[in-house]
Formats: sequence, structure tokens, C-alpha cells
Amino acid sequence: MRYLATVLLLCSALTYAAPPDGFALVHDADGHTNLRESPDLNAKVLAKIPNSTPLECVGEASKDNPNFCTALLQQTAIGGYGFIHRSRLIFPASDKNFVALHEYFGRDDTLTLSSGGQTVHIAARRIHPKRSDFSGTAPNSDTAPLYRGKPFYGTDGSIPKSVFAIEQITLNGQAVPAAELQGLFLPDFAATARSSNAYDGWKAYYRRSDKTLYLFNSVNNDAGSFGMCFVFKDGKFRQRYVWTVSL
Repeated sequence: MRYLATVLLLCSALTYAAPPDGFALVHDADGHTNLRESPDLNAKVLAKIPNSTPLECVGEASKDNPNFCTALLQQTAIGGYGFIHRSRLIFPASDKNFVALHEYFGRDDTLTLSSGGQTVHIAARRIHPKRSDFSGTAPNSDTAPLYRGKPFYGTDGSIPKSVFAIEQITLNGQAVPAAELQGLFLPDFAATARSSNAYDGWKAYYRRSDKTLYLFNSVNNDAGSFGMCFVFKDGKFRQRYVWTVSL
């Protein structure tokens, strides 16, 4: 009886295993899926999200219905998040159609991810932004909405004295345009980018069928967490997605 009870308990645990979270892509037979106001199939549709749109699936905010996840994505007009049914998502980390790139440990203060003939190289450096580079700042305020004319991330709107910034991202030697890296600020509390955790959390997934690579990171920073994804197609940079993590 004790053996049978153990087997039943194990089966129960497997049956109710935690659903996947993390980096995901929209994948729906209709070509798009519904982003809803709440985790309910009858809830108001906020937007229709096209297939292959990258997002961050967070399960904690939808505990009442584990079939949904809170989808953090680049949708500024609707607040940056909503709810998507998990059956309309694929998770590259566990999908056999994707090859995960693995970290290659070098001697310099950079990050290299490589596998399946694909090599991503990321370099971050410390910068000391000028106050004059920020705009929309109220008198005597230490916060601003724009950095060099565009939104910036990683500081919760505060003007930093020192941060690590992404200097370069390349895929097989092909660089992401510098303008796409502007304002993506990483934690600065150590002498090097690696020891400051600037290289933590980076993941890259390559799908051979359509020659698409997704480079993803969710930056956990007390001063302003955010997620980002760089999409490459046929070896060339196509699009950048950025979203805030605060709910």
C-alpha cells in the first residue's frame, strides 16, 4: 500500500507540473492570438498579437487560471502586458525545433553564445551619461523620460551617474545597428560587466526551418527591470523588442 501511495503521489505531481514560463513566441493557427484584459477566454481582447511575436511569459500574476500567463511585450498603447492562453505560445527553451546557443567562456570581459553554426557576441562597457543627454527633465529633478531623444531602460527613469551599456551585439560578425542598443542600461555595481551581472540571463535560440535567431534577456534590476529581444533573420538583424517588467 505504501508503494502504491508513493506511485500515485508521483503521478499526481507529474500531472500538475508547473506550466512553462519565460521567453515565448506567439504561435496560433489563425496567424495571431488574442491578448486579453484578464485570464479568461471571455475577457475583453486588448489586441491581436501576430505569430512569432516575442514576449516574456510570467505565471505569477495569473495563479487563478494557470492555462494563461501574463504576457509582457512591446505594446505601449495598452500598458505593456495582458493575458495569453499558453496553448497559443511556444517556448524555445523546450521546443525541439530550436537550437539553444551555449556560453563560450573567453578571457575578455564580453559574452559569447554559440551553437549550430551561429555565434552571438555581446560587449558591454561602463559609461557616465551626461545630464544634457536626457530631455524632459523638470527643474531640480533627477528623472527624465528620454535619453538622446528616445526612451531608456534599466534605471526606473532616474538619471544615472554610471551604468553599463551594451556597446555591441553581433551575429556571425554582423552587427546590430548602434541606434538599436541605445538606452539599454545594465546593472553597475562592480569593476567589470561580467562581475556586475551585465551578462546574466542572456539566452539565444535558433530555428533552422526559417533561419531565425532570437536573442533574449530579462534584466532584473531594482532600479528598473526590463526585457528585450533581438530578432535576426537569414543572419541579419531585423527588429528589436523592449518591454518593462513592472506590473
